[in-house]
Amino acid sequence: MLLHAYDNHSDQLTATAARVCNALRQAGIDYRVVGGLAVLFHVQSRDPLAARLTKDVDLAVNRMDLARIAEAVRSLGLEYRHVTGVDMLVDAAAPKARIGVHLLFAGERESVQQI
Repeated sequence: MLLHAYDNHSDQLTATAARVCNALRQAGIDYRVVGGLAVLFHVQSRDPLAARLTKDVDLAVNRMDLARIAEAVRSLGLEYRHVTGVDMLVDAAAPKARIGVHLLFAGERESVQQI
């Protein structure tokens, strides 16, 4: 049961990341996968048994692209939210969903401290 939940979360996490990254790429928006998911991908490529799952997707983006990002992911059913100092993309139909995309702003010291 626990293994199934882990696999399900892993699949959801990577699918969300792939969909969002594809939408941003198609819109010509620069981004970088950072945080736990970036570490997971790196470690998994080197030593799959050492990889550990993270709870969400973190992307480094430019703040000036925020409106374009919100528009690019709208067709995916995601919407931009700023809640308690955190900028994120959430499922518009289920905003309390467990998998969100946290936006960290490149070049801004305050954004880095949230990680």
